[in-house]
Amino acid sequence: MSRVIKVLVGLVVVLGGAGLIAASYYFAPVIDADQRGVVMTGKTEAGANLTVLAPGKHYWFISGYNPITTTLARIAVSEKELTLSDPDSGENSGLKLTTKEGDTVSADFTTWYRIIPAQAGLCLASVGGGDIDKLVTEITTTTIKERAAYYAAETFLDGQVQTEYLESVKKEVNQQLAERGLELTVFKINKFNFSDALLKKVEEIKKAEAAIAVNKVRVKAAIVAAQEAEEAAKGRKLAALQEAEARKESVIMASEAQITAAKNWVTAETIKAEVMLVRSKAKAEAMQIEATAKVFSGPEGERFLRYRIADSVAEAWAQQNENCGGSAGLDAIAAGINSLSSSSGPQ
Repeated sequence: MSRVIKVLVGLVVVLGGAGLIAASYYFAPVIDADQRGVVMTGKTEAGANLTVLAPGKHYWFISGYNPITTTLARIAVSEKELTLSDPDSGENSGLKLTTKEGDTVSADFTTWYRIIPAQAGLCLASVGGGDIDKLVTEITTTTIKERAAYYAAETFLDGQVQTEYLESVKKEVNQQLAERGLELTVFKINKFNFSDALLKKVEEIKKAEAAIAVNKVRVKAAIVAAQEAEEAAKGRKLAALQEAEARKESVIMASEAQITAAKNWVTAETIKAEVMLVRSKAKAEAMQIEATAKVFSGPEGERFLRYRIADSVAEAWAQQNENCGGSAGLDAIAAGINSLSSSSGPQ
């Protein structure tokens, strides 16, 4: 190869490289701040073979993108507002919700969604060129209506219930959107619209609940009054029992007093009788002594006493001398007795 040809080839290479560098600089794709770039190589099923590019300028072959073997798609990740309304109810008329009892209420919602920046490739693979707005609207509307069927219409008047309802809807919707690289960022209720008939029904329910509350208070008051009456009755019964017991004790004490008095009377009468008996005996003994004194007074009485004395002496001598019998001893005793009995008394 001649020198000229070599120079020409070298020049072409240099110029080609310079041109390529210049093209890479001037034609490098720029990803805006509200975008993500998705570099696709071959098939993109289930998000495979995808590279997500951050905002900025991406030079060829350096950032992983080259215009020869890959394709670059720009995906907007900024938030978008959705209008939720029933197809047959006109624009901005809200959604009609059927509640647990079959009542119908309408509600206006504010809804915003976005493609999750890090999941831009998954969103592209899942949705492709489909209408993302329509997909998110359908999932959100369906979930709103399904969750409303768990609530009674009147409970939506309670702010706490509204908050609970919104949180449950948003959580369920995001679980479905996450599989597609999407999420709801804002979801709130602007207002609930209740029909006059439903408001009247709610008012009747409130009145019924108020009446029930009043009746509960009355029942509690009646229970308390009954308990107090029962306690008072127990107190009266206890007082009556105590009074009866006191009367019983009083009767017993009175009876015992009567018995004691009777016993004392019997004892007194017994003592009195014994005293009278003693007195009678003493009087009889005195009378007997007096009679005896009268009987034994004078000469005749003295003679009688002599016989008694002689008899006693004879008996005593006989007991002492029963083994010393004999006619001389007996004659002596007889002579002594005769002497005592015939004597006219002491000389």
